[in-house]
Amino acid sequence: MRWDYRVSFSQWVDSARVQVTVIDERETFLVKPSLPEVAFGLKRIGQITFSLRDTVNRAADFIHSRVLRIDPQKRVVEVEGAQIPYDVLVVALGATKEWDKVPGFIEDGSSVCTEVLAPRLYQRIAAFNGGTIMVGSAPTPTGSRLPDVPVINAACEGPVGEVAFLADHWLRQHGKRDDAKIVCYTPGPVFFDDVGDKVHQAFGSIAKEHQIDVITNKVIRRIESGRVFFEDGSEYEAALTVMVPTYSGPSVVKDAGLTDEAGFIPTDGDFRHLDYDNIFAVGDIATRAVPKLGHLAVLQATRVASVLRHDITHQGEVPSYDPEVFCIMNMGSKALLIRSNVLYGGDMDIAYYGGLSHTLKTLFDEYTVRFHGKMPPDLTQRLLNAYLDKVAK
Repeated sequence: MRWDYRVSFSQWVDSARVQVTVIDERETFLVKPSLPEVAFGLKRIGQITFSLRDTVNRAADFIHSRVLRIDPQKRVVEVEGAQIPYDVLVVALGATKEWDKVPGFIEDGSSVCTEVLAPRLYQRIAAFNGGTIMVGSAPTPTGSRLPDVPVINAACEGPVGEVAFLADHWLRQHGKRDDAKIVCYTPGPVFFDDVGDKVHQAFGSIAKEHQIDVITNKVIRRIESGRVFFEDGSEYEAALTVMVPTYSGPSVVKDAGLTDEAGFIPTDGDFRHLDYDNIFAVGDIATRAVPKLGHLAVLQATRVASVLRHDITHQGEVPSYDPEVFCIMNMGSKALLIRSNVLYGGDMDIAYYGGLSHTLKTLFDEYTVRFHGKMPPDLTQRLLNAYLDKVAK
């Protein structure tokens, strides 16, 4: 069971005599927001991973195994060769990428979503000799059990924009931009439907400046060598088709009866399962994680850790969960910093484009790897928030 944000636990579990066990099929943690940079040769996989076992063992027991079965009635997690009983279960397994929903992807498609596919895309970019690069998302559904959760069309379109701009940057550096066309496709009527008009305008202006086109209402149907086909009957020449796939819950969670019809775990505002009060879900597996964004997973994990502390010790405050879209899109020498809560009914909608945003992303990513997943100090985050508030004015 993946628990990427164990830092909040370590401050109180020892004194409360709580035993925490982390189960994960990986022994290394992968900093996924850096995968687009791997796809364009800016980083190597070894530079964006660290030991998960060593990190977890500072605050919990670690079991290296796949989760084979979850029995919520018996309160047991089955792993390879053992059954692990639990009092409280935090499900943070992430989402399954459903590559097979798009015929031809395995043979002719590309992506940045895994440590295998990102380096493979770099090989294809390095061999690129001209043509159209299509970059976009397949649709991801949202379950119906939580009517207060906003519905968007794709899991997360930040990587789509990042790949498009990094492709533009790489092609210009290598004298190939005049031979290429870059197109972003989205299954919805608006690209980046998780932010507001100000961010849309900023992105649109920068995309136009970099000669990146956007096409909407394009649900990908299949990929062939040199072409991509959409559900509306349209088709396009494509020397490269890059895709963020449909997300769904892992089969082990579905088989346990823990998910809604979209494959995600429905929870209340504390990220506690609607049907099992001793099961929580954070990150991409949670229905409330809209979009599927690392920043939201951190906020959710902080909330759950605080709820558990309060439940067990009757101490500590439970911070409010105030979701916002926060990401920094690397564009080569510059970056676009996005911060918006319009999707959740707020009025914050900030886009800051420039070299400083690029520096912030670089520093944040390096901090994450160097300190093994630890978030920057609260003071740093407060200073950043104050700066962004000033920029917004």
